[in-house]
Amino acid sequence: MNMQSPVVHDATTLPKPTRDITRVKGDLAAFGYGILENALSAEELAVLRERTLEQAAGERAHRLGTFDGGGANQRLFFLVNKGRVFRDLVLHPLVDTFMSHLLGRDWLLSSLTANIAGPGGQPMYLHQDQGYVGWTPKPMVANILFLLGDFTKENGGTLLAPGSHVESHHSPEIPPSRLISAEAPAGSALVFEGRLWHGTGSNVTKDERRPAILMYCCKPYIRSQENFTLGLDRDILRAERPALLARLGFMQNHGLGRINNVIPREYPGVMPWEQRPMGPLHDDGTPKAE
Repeated sequence: MNMQSPVVHDATTLPKPTRDITRVKGDLAAFGYGILENALSAEELAVLRERTLEQAAGERAHRLGTFDGGGANQRLFFLVNKGRVFRDLVLHPLVDTFMSHLLGRDWLLSSLTANIAGPGGQPMYLHQDQGYVGWTPKPMVANILFLLGDFTKENGGTLLAPGSHVESHHSPEIPPSRLISAEAPAGSALVFEGRLWHGTGSNVTKDERRPAILMYCCKPYIRSQENFTLGLDRDILRAERPALLARLGFMQNHGLGRINNVIPREYPGVMPWEQRPMGPLHDDGTPKAE
C-alpha cells in the first residue's frame, strides 16, 4: 500500500464555484471535490427548499424528527418517499454526468437525504463515505450535495480535506489547518468522491438554518444505505418511471439482482412489484402448493 505523505495545497489553487463542468471534473481528480455553480435553476431551488423545510417541520411536529450535531442539526431520510421533486432530482442530467464519470454508467442511488445544519450545531466527525471498504484505487461511492441555501464557514459549510482522496493510509490524522469549509451560493452542487475525508461543519450563526440535499450514489455491486426494494412506497413503485426504478436497484445488472422472472417489455430492465417471483412448480410446470 502506498503510504504517501499528505497532499498539501495552496489555498489559491483550491476549487472555486464554476459553471464549467470540465473544470469540476478536473477538480475532482486533483482535490477529490468540485463545485458546480447554478446546478439548480431558480425554480428548482425554490421548490426543493420549500419541500425540504416543510417536510422537516412536519417531522418535528409529529415528533419523528432525527437530530444530530448535539441536537441542532436535523436529518431527513428516504426522500424518495417524500415528494416527486426529490425523485425528479435523481434523474437530473447533472447527476448522471458526474456519477457516471466517477462510478461508471451503471451507478445506483444509495440514499437520498437532507441535512439542515442549525445554529449551535457541533461539527461532524471526519469520515470517508466509503469507509466500510477503506481506500481503493478508484472511488466506490460518490456524493452530490445540492445547496438549498448559501454555504459559508459560519453556517456550517461542509469541512473538506483537499487531496485526501489519494492518500491510501487509513484514518489519517488530519490537522485543522488542512481543512477548508465549502463555500458557495445556493443552487450550487458540491460533488465529492467517496475517498475524500469530510464532515458537516459547525454552524456558529445565531439564527441561520443551512439546508442541503445529499445524493449518495454507489457502484452497482455495493449495498445501498437505504433499502429501496423494501422501503419504497408501493404506490410510488407502481407509478414511477423505469429510469428511476433502475437507479434504485429494481433491475438486474451483470447477473446481480436476479429473481428468476420474465420481465415484461413495458418495464425494460425493471421488475414491477406486482409480478410474483417463481415459486414451487409441479413437473408439468403448474404451481405447487406447499
